[in-house]
Amino acid sequence: MKKEQIRKLFYPKSVAVVGATDNSKKMGYHAFKSLLNEYSGKLYPINPRRKEVLGLRAYSIDEIPEAPELAILAIPRDHIYESVEKLIEKGTRAFVIITAGFREAEISDGEELHRKLKDLVDRENAVVIGPNTFGIVNVDGKLNASFSPFLSSVKKGGIALVSQSGGVCHLLVPYALREGIGFSKIIGLGNRLNIDFHDILEYLEDDEETKSIALYIEGIENPRKLCSAISRIYRKKPVVAMKSGRFEKANRASQSHTGSIAGNYKIYVSALKQHGAVIADDLVDLISSAKALAMQRPLFGSRIAVISLVAGLGMVSADQVEISGLKLSVFSEETKKRLFSILPPYTIRENPVDLGFIANDKELCGEVIRIVAEDKNVDGIVVNYIYSWSEDFLVVPAEEIAEVGCKKPVTVCLNYPPGYWDEVKDFLEKKGIPVYPTPELAVKSLSALREYGKILSKG
Repeated sequence: MKKEQIRKLFYPKSVAVVGATDNSKKMGYHAFKSLLNEYSGKLYPINPRRKEVLGLRAYSIDEIPEAPELAILAIPRDHIYESVEKLIEKGTRAFVIITAGFREAEISDGEELHRKLKDLVDRENAVVIGPNTFGIVNVDGKLNASFSPFLSSVKKGGIALVSQSGGVCHLLVPYALREGIGFSKIIGLGNRLNIDFHDILEYLEDDEETKSIALYIEGIENPRKLCSAISRIYRKKPVVAMKSGRFEKANRASQSHTGSIAGNYKIYVSALKQHGAVIADDLVDLISSAKALAMQRPLFGSRIAVISLVAGLGMVSADQVEISGLKLSVFSEETKKRLFSILPPYTIRENPVDLGFIANDKELCGEVIRIVAEDKNVDGIVVNYIYSWSEDFLVVPAEEIAEVGCKKPVTVCLNYPPGYWDEVKDFLEKKGIPVYPTPELAVKSLSALREYGKILSKG
């Protein structure tokens, strides 16, 4: 039953915003404005003190002509319970509660109000994202149920980002916008009144828009449920997780942030890994790994070939291969012979391969990539291209890279001034080749594919 109610969070036919207002200093203004951008269902601004809000007739809860399938609440804490109760009486069963001041706050009745509200929604079979959340975004359904209108500009893609921290989402989304990374869903769990990580994972398991799941975890009360959910779905959809709170001060901060205890970092990470999660070390790693896992097949070997336009990037990649627990492929004698026959003497013709002296020959560069990919000693490939000359002189062998990516896992570092190779990047990613701005990220993401391959092999 919970899955059906969670679906209403993401695909509601009607939405009410309790606290909607024309006052841009209020959270209710931003929550309502977020919906005005693209949402095509019925909208009900709830504010009995206004006749209309941003051009739409305003209502009190009692006046709404139907039960909204989703209600977003951005009102003072002491009015939350009564408003939820009234909406439940009308028939609403899905809520996003932006308001803070519950169990995470150092307020005497915060925990008590949290329990009282949870008893109400559980009894009535309702679901709540929050309290103390920025909201949720369903890119496929064009629903921005958050207090951040800019989230409507998120690119559609295969990553579902599930986070205990709204701040983390607001850091990652601008980065993703710059890098062209797309999402299916973005979910700020907040205080997790009655929707926790495991509930969302169970829903996302059957979400056709989601290809990989990225989790940012601070602390949870029942890690077994999370681990059980991961172990149930990881074969169907890869899960990459980042756990904060490595040190005691961060543990204490977690308590006042989302009302959770972070717990022992090493035990958490070990459990997550044992149950099928790929572990990310930092936030950029989290989203970069999720991108690769959403686009590429698992990597079932550790032997990596590096092909670079310039030798320096090849060396950086080679170092990162070793740091990431992978290893550089040793090319077969046949591959060496073929490379030596077509590349000039000044070119590095072993792994990492340097294309510098043939950079202006797109066909020859493409042939080198194909030769390397055909080597049985190569499990995965990293290709590094940077904009070094002009587009007339230098052409990226995108078709050849995409062709190779159909046979073996490939990641690409493609770095260029704004506007120059955007079409090349779009082409590669439409073909399922994840593109990154640095060679380190390209290798790390290949490493995530390898970790997922190991997890699948053990299972």
